[in-house]
Amino acid sequence: MRNVKNPATKCNAKRMLSAGTRKPIVARTVPEIAYVNGEFVPLERAVVHVEDRGFQFGDAVYEVIRTYSGKLFSVEEHVGRLFRSLGAIDLRHSFTKEQLASLAGEGVRRSEFAEAVVYLQVTRGRAPRNRAIPGAYEPTLVMTVRELQPLPAEVLENGVKVITLPDNRWARCDIKSVTLLANVLAYHEARQAGAHDAILIEPEGTVAEGTAGNVFVFAGGRLRTPPKGPRILSGVTREKVLAAAAAAGIPTGEGTITKQELLGADEVFLTSTTAEVLPVTSIDGRNVGAGKPGSMARRVYEQFLRMYAGR
Repeated sequence: MRNVKNPATKCNAKRMLSAGTRKPIVARTVPEIAYVNGEFVPLERAVVHVEDRGFQFGDAVYEVIRTYSGKLFSVEEHVGRLFRSLGAIDLRHSFTKEQLASLAGEGVRRSEFAEAVVYLQVTRGRAPRNRAIPGAYEPTLVMTVRELQPLPAEVLENGVKVITLPDNRWARCDIKSVTLLANVLAYHEARQAGAHDAILIEPEGTVAEGTAGNVFVFAGGRLRTPPKGPRILSGVTREKVLAAAAAAGIPTGEGTITKQELLGADEVFLTSTTAEVLPVTSIDGRNVGAGKPGSMARRVYEQFLRMYAGR
């Protein structure tokens, strides 16, 4: 793919976030693209400076947005969460929510993928390596647009195995920061154990979330998920699933879930932007329910698709 530049490449809000109006073209394979501080380039040419604080300190936040039928899913909610993360780490910037949403839409249009995943990352920019936050800095804005790779149909049909692990992450999991080493190591341990993922358990024995998604349990005729707070990243899909379950007439609620309740649930599933609703059929080697995806997960997922994916 040829290098496509924005009309201007200086790092100010108007120049960094200009967006075109070209309509999406479907069903043509094209290279994945990126955007770095005002310029669209092929992904393999996208670079940031070695002294960028995102690289040196993980001093950055991010967001992931998918498309349905070429349209960004809940872009306002995703961008709103990104702005909450920016505020939580006091990362000053000059762009608006509308400009970021427009940029994400432009990336999808330029990519021409039938379905895409947009990754947005904002760092505190380039500065000599020092823990102190600079008094003045220019944020680095990065976006990548990749083709969506859905989970294989057999995974959704058969469900997945997970293990439980102690949650040793930092105390502000509600900030979508790029400092994900604890998540990476937990996921690696799960994969080494032959599982799809890990569900993280707090020291007091309560369920937090998966390494990249929220947890739902169905037991006693009620669907529940751990409450919002600093110990989980409350997913946009999590909120939509709660709404879809309610619309389907399923009693729902947010509240503390113990590990014992997790292991004894009739059904368990994970939710995330790319995996949507993923049934869990085994935890720590023990079957969940009958050891196969249950009717409740399917019912919730079908309602979710009707409400938000136009299916």
